[in-house]
Amino acid sequence: MSGKANANGYRPSVSERVYGMLLFSYSPLFRREAGAEMMEVFRDAYRYARTRSGTLGVMRLWLRTSLDLLVSAVPERLTALRNALRQSPPGHPTTGTRKAVMMETLLQDIRYAVRNLVRYPGFTAVVTLTLALGIGANTAIFSLVNQVLLRPLPIVDPDKVIALYTSDFSSGIYGTSSYPDYVDFREQSDALADLAAFRQPAPLDLAGTGVAEQITGALVTGNYFSVLGITAAVGRVFDPSDDVTPGAHPVTVLSHGLWQRRFGGDLSIVGQSVNLNGTPYTVVGVAPETFTGTSLGSTPDIWLPLKMVGQTNPAFQQFPVFELRGGRWLGVVGRLAPTATIEQAQTEVTAIMRRLADEYPQTNLGTLSQPNDPRPMTLLPASEAAVGGGLMARTVGRARLLMIIVGIVLLIACANVAKAGRGRLVRQMLTESSTLSLLGGAMGLVLAYWLGKLLVPLGLPSAISRFVTVSELTMDGRVLAFTVVVSVLTGLVFGVIPAFHASRPNLVPTLHNSDEGFAATGRRYGVRDVLVALQVASSLILLIGAGLFVRSLQAAYDTELGFTTGNVLLATLNVGRQDMSQEQGEQFYRQLWENVSALPGVQAASLAAFYPVQPGGRRRNVTVDGYQPEDGEDMELNYNVVGPGFFRTIQMPLLRGRSFTERDDALAPGVVIINETFAERYWPAEDPLGKRINVPGPGAPERWLEVIGVVPTGKYRRVREDPMPYMYLPLAQTYQQAVTLAVRTSGEATVALPSIRSEVRTLNATMPLVGVRTLSQHLGRALAQERTTATMVGALGLLALLVAAVGIYGVMSYAVSQRTQEIGIRAALGAKSHDVLWLVVSKGMRLAMAGVVIGIGGGFALSRLLESFLFGVSATDPTTFGGVSLLLALVALLASYIPALRATKVDPMSALRYE
Repeated sequence: MSGKANANGYRPSVSERVYGMLLFSYSPLFRREAGAEMMEVFRDAYRYARTRSGTLGVMRLWLRTSLDLLVSAVPERLTALRNALRQSPPGHPTTGTRKAVMMETLLQDIRYAVRNLVRYPGFTAVVTLTLALGIGANTAIFSLVNQVLLRPLPIVDPDKVIALYTSDFSSGIYGTSSYPDYVDFREQSDALADLAAFRQPAPLDLAGTGVAEQITGALVTGNYFSVLGITAAVGRVFDPSDDVTPGAHPVTVLSHGLWQRRFGGDLSIVGQSVNLNGTPYTVVGVAPETFTGTSLGSTPDIWLPLKMVGQTNPAFQQFPVFELRGGRWLGVVGRLAPTATIEQAQTEVTAIMRRLADEYPQTNLGTLSQPNDPRPMTLLPASEAAVGGGLMARTVGRARLLMIIVGIVLLIACANVAKAGRGRLVRQMLTESSTLSLLGGAMGLVLAYWLGKLLVPLGLPSAISRFVTVSELTMDGRVLAFTVVVSVLTGLVFGVIPAFHASRPNLVPTLHNSDEGFAATGRRYGVRDVLVALQVASSLILLIGAGLFVRSLQAAYDTELGFTTGNVLLATLNVGRQDMSQEQGEQFYRQLWENVSALPGVQAASLAAFYPVQPGGRRRNVTVDGYQPEDGEDMELNYNVVGPGFFRTIQMPLLRGRSFTERDDALAPGVVIINETFAERYWPAEDPLGKRINVPGPGAPERWLEVIGVVPTGKYRRVREDPMPYMYLPLAQTYQQAVTLAVRTSGEATVALPSIRSEVRTLNATMPLVGVRTLSQHLGRALAQERTTATMVGALGLLALLVAAVGIYGVMSYAVSQRTQEIGIRAALGAKSHDVLWLVVSKGMRLAMAGVVIGIGGGFALSRLLESFLFGVSATDPTTFGGVSLLLALVALLASYIPALRATKVDPMSALRYE
């Protein structure tokens, strides 16, 4: 658009030209009209919108026009506008009539756009699919983020519900609370209307109806449902009278899912009895279908009164857990008083803990970092606490990374579409771009739903997938709105550039049939060239990210784990849920180990509380003989409880001493095996064999164990962890109700599963085997984050590479077609084939190299974001940066060479007659 004055002396400002271009981008009238009439219409429309709402008014008017396009302009409204246009008197149009003219011309644009897109079905299909991939990937990731971070918990007025944490001594601020502390907080707080406690998950064996199965339960106080504002779908929920005396209230509330799956939605289930861990419970109600608890990723199948904890786990019967102020095992949720804020509640709870620290310094005073201060209290909104407190930051970080990655893919798709020829997109500019983006958005929404269903079972991303199941993933109004917004913005991104470019054409090159991006315009590079360079840069950034994740995955697999994974089968058992005494449980495990070890094809078998690379684990405050801890040093060390044959089963070598045997039972002296890191840290210049460690047990503050062996340092909780001191205690001296059976076989491990099940049924017909998997599968789950992220980013990077290659090929092919005459003249004047070849290839490579330089800079910027997600590889790994850049350069060379080869075959005589 020219900035010159019209016949009336009116000169549009720069902002008027920009906003006017946007406002009239849908109208062919703006492109066809010229001189005073065009400027008059432009001036009046601009001033009308500007006078009413200022600068933003122009933008709103333009967006309103866009939305009218998206809903295909309601027919009744268009009819009314056409009638108003016909009834307008001749002469200068009124403001209302001018709006009618705009809508009428918009209708013309829509008709022309539809005809144009139908005329080129191949082009329309390719563009729509390209946009659908970009929009669908964005929507799929957003739907996962929406499920975890944005959707409110299914409780009444979730903004008033908080979670309360008591800091652990050495494990951070998101700790559990003791029952006496919970009671004091509930009774002494005015800012909290009520407070409830819970413990989950609690594995339970459900028997009595059909096949026995393991389900997940939650133990809750009697006011739990009322604090959350939950009423029953059938029957009733708990009330305080259901949770008074330990062991005296065997009642239960079923989840809606368990009610449908196990009991077929039978309305008469209320009043019936179900058998849980050998104890009959009376069903008093069924929870609403929408209620899944207060912790995402941990949906209970059933709820029990908290005072029934001893019946679900006999270990709790050995201690007065409801009286131990130092025994922290409960999650706490509360509802704020009507006029209270979370800040007021935080201040009040902190003051209560200060009083408790004065009264009970042994249990409520001091943490590792603040030994002389009260235990810190942390209050969080229930929606944030549902993601797991400390996991929130990691979840948000991973979600941000994924959104950036799929955003880059969408930008690459937009750039590829924006390079479409002037005779296609630019002819109707934003009208066609919005129509195409709407079609792509509709297809992308369907694709997003499918991708979401695919990503969840793949465990992608691991920080999110633990909170979402396939059945929970929904496309709600927020996801639909996101898709519409992304579609509209996509239409603008790939429509504004050619629209702006076409609004000020250079007639000289047009008359000579030359493109603006070449010598005829006097400019070295055009819009298409810039878009190609940006595509290459974006592709390089994605490929660098993919390369870093692949290298990280390789490093994770290559790291020294301290054990071998082949031909080992794992399965979990729990005698505590079979109402066995300790003596019966010990006998069951001992007999099972002997029987399984004797099976044909079994090389070794063992029982253990945990297996390597398993989140969680256990820690115990210990005293190391002869070692004086430094001030503030953490002596709460990690340990495992294992049976005879453990190290042979996982093929972990014994460096010194001996392993556990059947003789290391409860009557024998206490023994322990340590890892190398333990020995080097506490006895760096001494022989650790024969040294002693005090590992207190239940009711035994003095429990000295002799070191009888040393094993290599391995990975215990995560592959990414640093070397840590670690201890192994014998199972026969540290009774465990729940253990994992590991069996190493001479062949395929799963072949032995039927025989193992038979041995278990022979000893106990109702004992279920839970979590059956191979050790390789177990390790694979631990590396799911690295594997699936590398797969996703790698796939997106290859897609981006393909799109960039197509972009370079398209620009070079277009350049060859536009410069056919020039190439013919060069050939006629004696240019050799290799000269023509270099002429074309050099430009393609210059575009690629410009993109590589930009992409390397973007890759270094991205590396800061990736650093926390990588393992065993630097975020600026030169091998990855160099290798990916070389790969992209080779692809660009190939994409440029094909059209360049065609240019060498141009016939000079035919080219000279090209005009």
